[in-house]
Amino acid sequence: MKAPEGFDVLADYCRFRLSGHGPLEDAASRVISAIEFARKQHVRRLLVDTRDWTGHKSPGTLQRYEVASIFAKAAGPTLMLAMVVRPEMMDPDKFEVMVAKNRGLTGNVFDSEQDALAWLLDPNARWDH
Repeated sequence: MKAPEGFDVLADYCRFRLSGHGPLEDAASRVISAIEFARKQHVRRLLVDTRDWTGHKSPGTLQRYEVASIFAKAAGPTLMLAMVVRPEMMDPDKFEVMVAKNRGLTGNVFDSEQDALAWLLDPNARWDH
């Protein structure tokens, strides 16, 4: 199975950089492919950077719920996922993080790659960080 475009294997984690333009559904589909690829490759930590994807507004609550549920299913219980989004895409309450957690995903969302990576590589990372 070939890695998705933008997928890099690094020393302690893998990174997927999403770039392009289009609706949220297109972006989510590409992220799901990267998550599924990572899981099948037995990756333990994945950083997904979506800041270079444009073309849609900040998702509403229902879209966040749906995407988080699908991401959690794609990741399974063994993949730790850190997402990086543009600040205007952030939900200050991180609703999608709670949804994903309730479905078994260890994940978090950030507007800084540095913060996402610090969380992802922290051996004590928890949902409440």
